[in-house]
Amino acid sequence: MKKLMIAVVLAAVGMQAVAGVGEDRQRSFKKMLLSYEPIGVMLRDGPFRKDQFIKHANALKLAAPVPFTQFAPGTMDDVSRAKPEIWQQPARWKQEETRFLQAVSALQAGAATDDLATVRNKYNAISQSCKSCHDAFRGPKK
Repeated sequence: MKKLMIAVVLAAVGMQAVAGVGEDRQRSFKKMLLSYEPIGVMLRDGPFRKDQFIKHANALKLAAPVPFTQFAPGTMDDVSRAKPEIWQQPARWKQEETRFLQAVSALQAGAATDDLATVRNKYNAISQSCKSCHDAFRGPKK
């Protein structure tokens, strides 16, 4: 009986550890949105405040790589919407990551410009990158 109880406790702890990874990933993506969404609002609805735009672009650049470090093999869980294709197609996953990080870097590098058309294009490149990755690697809402 004691061995059974230990096995149950260890299984529960193991399940929590895996669920924690999915929750960590979600928190990391949501942290990016704290910078990404205000940029979009400024570009769509105004007013464009360059100092705030630069602040959010810098924060986005810092936050952007973090979620990609949290997709270690074997970290499927019940919380995350990650598809198994992330681990089955690592080269494509890496390509999506690279595309996204390059788009974020381009936006951050262009944040100081007064050319709003160019900045909007750079923002749209990030949006397209997000959509491409989500289409390939994110499952439906649970």
